[in-house]
Amino acid sequence: MRLGILASLTFLFAIAPPALAQPSDAETVHLSSYEVDMRPREREIMRNGRLRYLGGIVLRGDHRDFSGLSGLRFVESDTRFLAVNDRGNWVSFTPRFSGTRLVGVENEAQVWSILDANGAALVDPAHDSESLAIVGDTAFVGFERHHRIEAFVHPLGETNPRATDFRGASSFGEREFNGSLEGLTQLDDQRLLAITEAAEADGRMAGWILDRQSGTSEALWLQGVEPYALTDLVTLANGDVVTLERRFSPASGAGARLRLIAAQSIVPGATLDGPELARFGAGFSIDNMEGLAVREIDGRTELYLISDNNQNAFQRNLLLAFELMDE
Repeated sequence: MRLGILASLTFLFAIAPPALAQPSDAETVHLSSYEVDMRPREREIMRNGRLRYLGGIVLRGDHRDFSGLSGLRFVESDTRFLAVNDRGNWVSFTPRFSGTRLVGVENEAQVWSILDANGAALVDPAHDSESLAIVGDTAFVGFERHHRIEAFVHPLGETNPRATDFRGASSFGEREFNGSLEGLTQLDDQRLLAITEAAEADGRMAGWILDRQSGTSEALWLQGVEPYALTDLVTLANGDVVTLERRFSPASGAGARLRLIAAQSIVPGATLDGPELARFGAGFSIDNMEGLAVREIDGRTELYLISDNNQNAFQRNLLLAFELMDE
């Protein structure tokens, strides 16, 4: 649905960090990548709002399940990415850097099935995994269509973990079929924040603060901003939350924005809102941006955005890197 713009291929080489063991049933995907400018017609433009561009790449894999990427997180001491996709898979790959600039990826990725409680691969409509949070050795995955959050201990290792039901569909009420648990992030060691993609009739997205220990949930909301829909969340080291929101129309194409939510405002019953960090639209390297990851390194806060190509040959697996600058 969202069209990609092809650019010239640049071959890149770097030394990749060693990877932890993958599950024995993981399939290897051979990757290539090429770099993109933030604004292809203005190569010197390196700043957008509070974000300073650290490079971007288009990823290509030779496996059909290296696609539809959504939830995105750093693992292995912030050297490797773990993602989920909307075909019910884990996807793991390693970025390459030249200094602080993102320039490519290691040429092999791994893809393996997310398993249900019985150890079977997920099937439609239960496989639409859209959001990811990692707390210690546990990964939490949010699903659309069959709305739920499931827990997995730990998705990187020689054994592929089975799902443990963390929060079932009844906890989230009646939700839009394809507009449910799109954003999921860790607030602290005990609590998660989950927010839906689609807005309610009053223009707000429904959300919940979920307590991992007690099993309780408390409602809150995120103020919607037309025509954007929420696609991911991350928590910064100071407790603030960054939202990733995207838009699309045939007339204006794809767009995205990021918003900063103050930590102290994230309380039960609140309607969350905050200042815009950056906005992307016509003229930018942008696609159907659905995943957001954060890395705190050498005193910098880095944000990484990845797109869901909807298994569409005209769209891209686009990975963009930014430094969050002081206001």
